Amino acid sequence: MIEMDVDERIARISDILEQIHDLNKLLKLFKAEKGDASSIRQYQFMRGEFVKELKQIMKGFDLQVEAMGKAA
Repeated sequence: MIEMDVDERIARISDILEQIHDLNKLLKLFKAEKGDASSIRQYQFMRGEFVKELKQIMKGFDLQVEAMGKAA
């Protein structure tokens, strides 16, 4: 992982959380409307990648992130 200073890590954490929030909303909408399964898998994959990155960044703060599972 690329070295970042604390301010950069905090900004990236904020960005990742916003991305996850938006993906959760999309997943909830697609699932409620029986949306395209391919799109749902793509959004779940993207969410998973953001969670992985968040876990890595949080290690720098001596914190562990545990995902609750798939979005609603």
